[in-house]
Amino acid sequence: MTSSGPGPQNNPYEPMPSAPPLNEQPVTAVRPKSVDTAFLLFVVNAVIGLVGSIISFTVSKDTVRDSLRASGKFASDADLDKALTASLVFAAVVAVILFALYFLFAFKMRAGRNWARMTLAILGILAILLSVLSLTTEGTAPLAIVVSVVQILLIGGAVYYMFTADSKAYFETNRRR
Repeated sequence: MTSSGPGPQNNPYEPMPSAPPLNEQPVTAVRPKSVDTAFLLFVVNAVIGLVGSIISFTVSKDTVRDSLRASGKFASDADLDKALTASLVFAAVVAVILFALYFLFAFKMRAGRNWARMTLAILGILAILLSVLSLTTEGTAPLAIVVSVVQILLIGGAVYYMFTADSKAYFETNRRR
């Protein structure tokens, strides 16, 4: 039976148009070398900072003990040791949380998240400023000066690489996803 006139033609031999794919993935930008370099510089800086924190905790233990003893608030050495342990554990927990956040931001930046790039840039600039100020402190150990200069260079390089033209294009493309 054929139909004449307006309306759809039902021909069983013509294929139906295909439906659009349901799970079409957006095109992702290829991560440029500059983003990988920034990530690597942030990771190296974090490792240096972590090692420095561990050394600082072990070296400063006697200094903290002396300042707690000088406060006169502890009746016995056992109380002093408890307070020292509590303060070192608290400092270690805070350091671990901060380093975990730092690594999280670095990995998110590497994945193309612009908010992580901006967070690292702001924190990096603040860290550079604080490090430069610490270099002007009298009595800073020569090794601490060298480490600070290395960290300033690492962070400065990482911030620079996050804002090169190819990095900006990468973050812009990922922003559209």
